[in-house]
Amino acid sequence: MALVYHGTPMTPRSALLAQAGRAFCVSYFCPRDAADVEAIGSHVMYDNGAFSLWQQALRLGMDVRGPGDWSAYFDWLDARLWARGRWAVIPDVPGQASQLNDTLLDEWPHGRSKGAPVWHMDGPLGRLGRLCERFDRVCLGWVGDGPAERAVGCAAYRRRMDEVASLFGNSWHPLHMLRGVAVGRDYPFHSADSTSLAQNGHRYDSPMDELFGDPWRGRSAYAQRLEKMAA
Repeated sequence: MALVYHGTPMTPRSALLAQAGRAFCVSYFCPRDAADVEAIGSHVMYDNGAFSLWQQALRLGMDVRGPGDWSAYFDWLDARLWARGRWAVIPDVPGQASQLNDTLLDEWPHGRSKGAPVWHMDGPLGRLGRLCERFDRVCLGWVGDGPAERAVGCAAYRRRMDEVASLFGNSWHPLHMLRGVAVGRDYPFHSADSTSLAQNGHRYDSPMDELFGDPWRGRSAYAQRLEKMAA
């Protein structure tokens, strides 16, 4: 059963507060809900925002090659990671060689249990094994395999996961599947995240819910449905 982290920001604020007790993901790229999430969340995952920054750079025609300076992100986490149930994604540079991203691991200041590196699934399988030896949790990031097979859960993804399964055998290391709620129950993942509640939750709002004394009743039911997908 994979724990589902719901992505933020989420609007309106009252809808977010109505989801108290759930697990949340806060991106350094857009940390507006950080304080609220820390107050109401059972677990909190902090994303460094590298993927969002990379996508923004691509839209602007920029090429991101270097590791960058992540000291501000590390400082931002200093007062946050100490609480139980909190961890963060270690920065990397999407689309770059494993050797470059390995250099960023040496800069991580918060220990092996509070940080999770990303293994991009087009990278060497041996690197996944090395990351599991070094950190208590590893994130898997699917990068797609051609225009016809981009989504997590496609045939190419499952072929790659067959190789991951062969690597681990009967003893899987704790893995977090990035954007992986749809496959949460297909593999023994420790957790997965989704932005669907933040992006689509408003579709389940209904004026009738006011009659039940809970204006966010439909949205909460949708959150529960997402969590059951990974159960």
